[in-house]
Amino acid sequence: MTIELRPIADEDIEAYFRLMNDESVAIMAGTVPHPVTLEWARDRIVTRRKQEEEGRLAQRGLYRDGVLVGDVAYFFRDGDIEIGYAIGKAHRGQGLATIAARLGVELVRDHGLVGPIHAGYAQDNPASGRVLEKAGFIHTGDGMGTSLGRGGDMPLFKTVYRDDVRLRPHKAEDFAVLYDFVDDEALYLAGGGVRDDSADAMQARIEDDVAKGALFSVIQYEGAIAGYVAAFRREDKWEVSYWLGPDYRGKGLAERALSAWLMDAPIFKGGLYARVAKDHLASIRVLEKCEFERVGEDSYHSPYRDTEVEEWIYQSTYDRSNQL
Repeated sequence: MTIELRPIADEDIEAYFRLMNDESVAIMAGTVPHPVTLEWARDRIVTRRKQEEEGRLAQRGLYRDGVLVGDVAYFFRDGDIEIGYAIGKAHRGQGLATIAARLGVELVRDHGLVGPIHAGYAQDNPASGRVLEKAGFIHTGDGMGTSLGRGGDMPLFKTVYRDDVRLRPHKAEDFAVLYDFVDDEALYLAGGGVRDDSADAMQARIEDDVAKGALFSVIQYEGAIAGYVAAFRREDKWEVSYWLGPDYRGKGLAERALSAWLMDAPIFKGGLYARVAKDHLASIRVLEKCEFERVGEDSYHSPYRDTEVEEWIYQSTYDRSNQL
């Protein structure tokens, strides 16, 4: 089974009409009357395409094996990002609503939007509440909306999705932000690291490393760039490192990001290692919580401390049985 989001094409407007011309959809939505016409469905798709060009919302069809089974959208309400979704009656009870909500979150983040993501659902629709809970939304209170399908007010429960950590490949524009994250305090604690002359120099260095086989992932927190995780070879051993911007430290993000990265990381021949200054207690805790085990020690001269720095060497025990 293949499930994907994609723009609703002209040839799918009749299928979209059949999806929306359903009272059970209309009474749970805000802007869908009942009944609707084929012309209404066509106008709605055309209008939403224009609104997306204007940056006001985005709508996608939810397709299963090429068949339109629902829709997903995000929009802005009182300055907040909000998602909505609908699943055709014939396709309910199959977990598609939960998938739709999760893909709605991904759509928001893929479009570069930053901040918490909101969703509301009718108080007489507890199934939608369970869907949002499964997708990671938490209840925040009550509210009141308007439903064209009901012809009036619709009492709502409000939910929010926040504190999400996501990893993605880097983009050229990321380095203007990442470069500013390399601050004196963190360099001192780390006892090392590279301070490039400019964001362009940082980009050139990292992309050269990636071309030679290094791994580099940007960390996002609530859609904002928060830091990076990287793995590279040193003396024929793979080592992992991570960095967070000043505003994102001390929140447990390093542990969450590194754990997520390890889950999808390849198997490293000979194992995966990390180095940390012995007095960098926060980073030691991150490594140990992420199943790294202390296996040795070393020292080096730190230009940021102008002295010799003692460091611990750690090895990942994550999936060690598969390490060659």
